[in-house]
Amino acid sequence: MEEQPSLSYRLLPDLAETGSHQEAEGVLLLDYLYRGPQRFDLKGGISYTVDFTNSGGAVILRGLAHAAGSSECARCLEEATFDVEGAVEGYFILNPTEQEIENSDDEFTAVGRDGIIDLKAPVVAAIIFELPQILLCEKDCAGLCQKCGANLNLETCACDRVPGEDHPFAALKALIDNN
Repeated sequence: MEEQPSLSYRLLPDLAETGSHQEAEGVLLLDYLYRGPQRFDLKGGISYTVDFTNSGGAVILRGLAHAAGSSECARCLEEATFDVEGAVEGYFILNPTEQEIENSDDEFTAVGRDGIIDLKAPVVAAIIFELPQILLCEKDCAGLCQKCGANLNLETCACDRVPGEDHPFAALKALIDNN
């Protein structure tokens, strides 16, 4: 079953003439986004402000999107917050040929005869591209103990901090001890 557009915007007839311009703003009400396996919970959805300009045969979309929320810290798995802003971009071909409709992809979108486009994809993409690759609760997060799993931000664990003989750098310690 095909997903229905969730952020429809009508380009035609208002943007049919070369040089015509429109602005739009709003909020895409999403509770969360996924980037790979990581879930990013959104606080208040994604707000956006965009401009549409007919460049002659196509409409250029430019604007900004903003989102704030939380996800898991990459080191300690506690809640970490984010606040990002990204560039919204799009290129929509008006009155496309059959070949342009077949070749429609990420570079451009062919606008159907109804003149309606879905802004969800470019608005979401603007945020996904700006989400941090490694989200941390604090810049100096100590993470989890590799042996017992204790959150080292909250407690010290009883695990031996000195590398054992099975540690890959144990041979180096022996060299230091012998000098």
